[in-house]
Amino acid sequence: MSSHNRQLKLIIQPKIIDHLGIKMYQKHVDVVSEYIANGWDADSEISEITITEDSICIKDNGLGMTFEQCQNYFLTVGRDRRESTGKEVSEEKRRPVLGRKGIGKFAGFGVAKKVEIETIAKESGEKTAFEMDITNILEHDANKSPEKPITIISYDSPNEGRKENHGTIITLKEVETDSINMSDFNAELSRRFLLAQTYDDFIIKVNGSELPKSFDEEMEFVFPRDLNDNEVTRIGGIDIDDNGWAIEQFGDHLIKWRIGFYEGTIQIEELRGISIYARGKLAQKPFFFDLSGGISGQHALEYMTGQVQMDFIDDGGNDLIATERQRINLQTKLGKEIRDWGIERIKLLSSIWKNRRSEKRLQEISDKISPFHDRLNNLPKNERKTVESVLKKIATFPKLGQARFKEWTNDILTSWEAGRLRNLIDEMSKSDNFDEQTFLDFLSEAGVLTSLNIAESIKTKIVAIGELKKRVAEKQLENQVRDYVYENPWLIHPKWESFKKERSVRKIIEDMGREYLSDETYNGRVDLALSSGSTMLLLEFMRPGLTLNIDHLDRINHYVMEIRDRLKAETGHHIDKLETAYVIADNRSSSTLVNNRVQELSEKGILVMSWDTLIEQAISQWEEHLDILKSRFPGDDRIQQL
Repeated sequence: MSSHNRQLKLIIQPKIIDHLGIKMYQKHVDVVSEYIANGWDADSEISEITITEDSICIKDNGLGMTFEQCQNYFLTVGRDRRESTGKEVSEEKRRPVLGRKGIGKFAGFGVAKKVEIETIAKESGEKTAFEMDITNILEHDANKSPEKPITIISYDSPNEGRKENHGTIITLKEVETDSINMSDFNAELSRRFLLAQTYDDFIIKVNGSELPKSFDEEMEFVFPRDLNDNEVTRIGGIDIDDNGWAIEQFGDHLIKWRIGFYEGTIQIEELRGISIYARGKLAQKPFFFDLSGGISGQHALEYMTGQVQMDFIDDGGNDLIATERQRINLQTKLGKEIRDWGIERIKLLSSIWKNRRSEKRLQEISDKISPFHDRLNNLPKNERKTVESVLKKIATFPKLGQARFKEWTNDILTSWEAGRLRNLIDEMSKSDNFDEQTFLDFLSEAGVLTSLNIAESIKTKIVAIGELKKRVAEKQLENQVRDYVYENPWLIHPKWESFKKERSVRKIIEDMGREYLSDETYNGRVDLALSSGSTMLLLEFMRPGLTLNIDHLDRINHYVMEIRDRLKAETGHHIDKLETAYVIADNRSSSTLVNNRVQELSEKGILVMSWDTLIEQAISQWEEHLDILKSRFPGDDRIQQL
């Protein structure tokens, strides 16, 4: 039958599709997830995603649709499948149905200009192909027309021989795919569904490769799998099924969960936290149940990922899932109970993780310290006990890698054997609150003792700057980095070694900031005021993602000038000069006007640079210091080895 003898139309009120498709789904993985869910509901056994330079194709072998179903089901907005069919399960395989609100079909418009559908119905062998063009749809929206004609590409009448090729192909056209990192895309997509992990008759492939099904791949600990009997008792009320899920009663419902910890921090921020699934599909992207502080092993959150199955939140009376299926409502009575449950589990498992990690590190130290056994055994018993105590404490640093541990162990032993730093090492062994920063402080203090100590200190500082660089790369640009730099100004430049926090000008800075900076700039900045004698330095860290433009520069100029004038006016203040102000901004406008203004401000002692430039400059300065020391002592092998 010719397509010209049939018509399809989308009936939807103006502006609704703009909200449901374009504004709600703006990540490629969100869009693809919706069409995978459609295939699941259609009893497909496979979902094949193919990503090219300008398109994304999602193909399934589900039941497909007849022409009438295309019109009445696919092109009907807001159809609640469960309510209209009276069924909570799919037609043939009796699967839990994921679709409910009938709007996922528009997800493609979040990333594509056109959505093409080709479908063959299993029941009749009909083949229908049509295209939805967002430009045409929005043109009809502009005319306030609720009916949007849909372009029929082809239609072939029922055919018995075509039935075996049943299924649906969704092709998203005119898509910008350059920004897709395939490794991250696959990792995130695999975490969107438990379907492929829990059902043998459904697989997902991306560009021909099946997504990984294993939850515990490359993880250091997975709970409840790795819980011992005492820890199971400590949690209480859980059973463990054959697939490694914890099962526990939650009121009248059941919750299943598994939570894992990687050996290293999770680099993709969106993947840190606990995901909640309903009927096998993501209902809440990874989060920490609104937890804020008060947790043993605070670092645990940087290593934690997990999955929780709560099918009951998608029941008719408990619909807690937001329209775009990325979050659940924790403000209802049931939502608050879920939040409390989640926070309790996170705190308890984080505490167990902290103990387990320490135990493992202590076991590892026995293995790692074996190359140093002869050196330790050469020490008197009491001295060996002191040094081993320090090494064990260092081994518990959460972010300490194997290579760094070996390096620091050798440094500690070398210093003790040479009779240097013994008092400091003894202090370390007796310290109750000993962490990585305390250790760096000890080594920093040691830098004033001898030329070798200075060289060791500089090397340590270069390493510490490397840690700062890592934190910056991981976008830890708030209190942690601010305090890190505040306490260690030498991280930025050697000449700042004598500088310290300057609190006496805090009120002046706050007053001037509110007066001369916009709300966006003021709320997005982090101030560091440092002083040495009567001279002050000022650092302004702009929020990542905020673009430094001419308006920001003018406001910062007025801000700094006013602070300088205020300091001059207060003749009794011990600070009489704001020598230099640094503006650290990762993004800045490349216009000629902005570049010229930056040059003008540099003449006033207001310098603009990026985090990368600041850190690389600091490393270069300290390396020059180290080279100078090495040149002064060419015959000292210990310094040369540094």
